Amino acid sequence: MTTAATRLFWTKIHRWLGLAALAFLLIAGLTGSILCFDKRIDAAINPDLFYRQTKGAAGSPALIATAIQARHPELVVTSFPLHLQASETLKLDVAPRRPDGSLGFDQLFVDPSDGHVVGTRQSGPGWDRRHVVEAIFELHQNLLGGAVGRWVMGLAALAWLIGNCVGLYLTLPAKKPFWPKWKKKWTIDTGAKLRRLMLEIHNSSGLWLLIPATVLAYTSVSMNFFDEAFVPLMQAVSPARPSMFDQPPPANDTRRPTIGFLDALNIGSAAAKVRGLTWQPAIERFDPAHNVYSISFTDDGTENYRRLGPVALYFDASNGRLVEADDPYHDSLGRKLTRSLYPLHSGEMGGPIGIALIFLLGLSTAEMCITGFYTWWKKRESRRRGGGTAGRRPA
Repeated sequence: MTTAATRLFWTKIHRWLGLAALAFLLIAGLTGSILCFDKRIDAAINPDLFYRQTKGAAGSPALIATAIQARHPELVVTSFPLHLQASETLKLDVAPRRPDGSLGFDQLFVDPSDGHVVGTRQSGPGWDRRHVVEAIFELHQNLLGGAVGRWVMGLAALAWLIGNCVGLYLTLPAKKPFWPKWKKKWTIDTGAKLRRLMLEIHNSSGLWLLIPATVLAYTSVSMNFFDEAFVPLMQAVSPARPSMFDQPPPANDTRRPTIGFLDALNIGSAAAKVRGLTWQPAIERFDPAHNVYSISFTDDGTENYRRLGPVALYFDASNGRLVEADDPYHDSLGRKLTRSLYPLHSGEMGGPIGIALIFLLGLSTAEMCITGFYTWWKKRESRRRGGGTAGRRPA
């Protein structure tokens, strides 16, 4: 094919990939920007759950979790943070003690100064204030459509990834001089007419944010097709160390936890020191199916996903023996790549600056959907008025 024919071919690919994925990417961009502040938004619209009214000193989260289980034998606490801000309640994730039981809630909020329950909530998407943040998350992840929605969003992300590469090619000048012409693609003439202005915004924002946008598209594809494609590929190229969680939990396990949350925390802290881990304990969990406690460690003692995220140590709940260590920093390249997906996609890998960049990328993705659609629509009108002759020019 000639150069003109080649560019026209790739222009059509870019155009139709963009149009096919446009609505989904617009939703993903806007919801992704909102989710940069999901925890803050959730707390702001549900202050009765997340903030306490008392002024007393907060007790030990491990002791509070133990007391809650003693007062409510129908439930088991499965997760809670180990450090709280002065005004925060303690959020406990809970489950029925009996596998066939039902509590009507799976989150329990406790005043850490006196241990009284201030509220409960059943997680899940909804459009009331209790559940709207999770609804936005589900909309972002799978359009509230389960596995089918996840596949749709995954295909949209794949179209985005390919479209980014094709878009870069289309900005490259077909004729010399190369650099002076390509330099213009990076700039915006604010005095241009609307149609030209929209095209320049589309081109320049795509170039300036090409690398982070491509990374975001890559992580989107990888997470949406995680079990179907990403994990098999990583296992084939660079398998992680075998884990107890590679196999299903034992059926009808009659073991019962005996060491308790406080002892598990102490055992975990001691084990971390032996391993040379200087990070602080951030999250404590109990997995009833495997009968293990786990302590997640982070650099500041709060749940965050800077770098590759937390290091987690798992202990047999019957005897406190270390049975598993999830440490991506000392595992295979495949495991590092796997653990990098969420920190990269959320921006948490880079801390506040990374999150701010993801917020900007979400808005930019929405902007490129709008400017790209407007440019296509106007050129479509031109082609119609020109009897189709304009269709021989790249759109």
